[in-house]
Amino acid sequence: MIKSIICSGLILLFSGLLVISGCATDYTREMKPVRTDLRNERPDLALQEFREAFQDSTGKNRLLYLMEFGNLLRLSHEYTDAEAVLLQADRLSDQQRGIELGQEAGAFLSSDLALEYRGADYEKVLINYCLAASYASENNMEDALVECRAVNNKLRAFNLDYERNRNRYSDDAFIRYLMGILFEKSGDLNNALIAYRNSAAVYDSSYAAEYGIPAPRRVKSDILRLSSELGMESVFQNYRNQWPEIDGWQDQGPDASHGEIVVILEAGLIPTRVERSYTFVFDDRVYRLALPGIASFEQKTLSVVLSSGSRQSNGFLAEDLAAIALKNLEDQAGRNIVRSVARLAIKAGVAEAGEQIVEELTSENSTVSNIAGLLLSIAGAAAERADLRAWLTLPEQIYIARLTLPAGSHPLSVEVNGRIIFTDDAVSVVSGSINLYFLRESWIP
Repeated sequence: MIKSIICSGLILLFSGLLVISGCATDYTREMKPVRTDLRNERPDLALQEFREAFQDSTGKNRLLYLMEFGNLLRLSHEYTDAEAVLLQADRLSDQQRGIELGQEAGAFLSSDLALEYRGADYEKVLINYCLAASYASENNMEDALVECRAVNNKLRAFNLDYERNRNRYSDDAFIRYLMGILFEKSGDLNNALIAYRNSAAVYDSSYAAEYGIPAPRRVKSDILRLSSELGMESVFQNYRNQWPEIDGWQDQGPDASHGEIVVILEAGLIPTRVERSYTFVFDDRVYRLALPGIASFEQKTLSVVLSSGSRQSNGFLAEDLAAIALKNLEDQAGRNIVRSVARLAIKAGVAEAGEQIVEELTSENSTVSNIAGLLLSIAGAAAERADLRAWLTLPEQIYIARLTLPAGSHPLSVEVNGRIIFTDDAVSVVSGSINLYFLRESWIP
């Protein structure tokens, strides 16, 4: 009787896993209409589509829901609502600690889709970027800087967690440069210089090695400009000796008779994840490994031009989130493989146990027991799915362009690969100030 109950339980368990596997939502597919609307430059429709497709914000995907929803609100210029949602995402991310034994047990019997989504490290940092961008769009520099500073604490915590096996994403050069812009816009030149110097150091170390982005000329120019303006002669001379090729920095940045336009351009959409699966048959059993990956891609470099009449400035690539996402998956590859193999072993053990129980209950009828073991292995293989969840409304790349203009009213335009994506006939430029624009160009050829 007990064996019969155990046998029935095993079969019901794996049958349930098979049903769950078949009914589980494909997040990438469900997000496709949202991403299509973003590519068509319709964040309002993307937000509407998202609200209709994802009406339940609870459960194991809550963090993912909050990140997507908050970012779509920001892109739709609903800044107050965006900030409320993104702050919830940030708090939830901070609270996600430890191991949930029930979720882990479910994941080893089915797949990692049974786990609560906790986000990649770069996604957790981008929550603060989205908050900072939202606050800055409302000219709330104080709260924008709070979010940039919060990145320092997150990165420090990440590196402590991975002290033995450090992730390649251990610092963010773009966020540090953005922090410098915000400090400079707020009039705090000393902290702006510190942020620019930190940014250059990260670009020339991990960003150059891992993502092919060394410190851009403009970052170096800003360091020379501010160190000279602040009278830090030794600092200035040290960098001047390092970068003798950098010129024109004296004419950049706001001063007593000039202001500056700064454009942060979010370009494209971060690549989706794909499943790389391997199914094989061994000793009358079906086994399957499924791992997340990112389809191969070539790093793009867009032509971004910020213009006002005859004056113009070329933008530079500040962040390549596609490359960061790829390296993040590579960092997690070993862990993912170990978990998949362990899960395969557990499922194989359950199928073997089920076969043995059925064989005993059927008076050692090997045909029936073999079929039972095979069916259990098939159910386990069908439940094996790669976790493809990721924050899919993030851009693929981020560019920055800066243009110094005399105080007064000026026309302004932004071109991407020769296509005008933004114009304003009369931008008011105030001496000593920075006008900050956050733009989105979701289509990349």
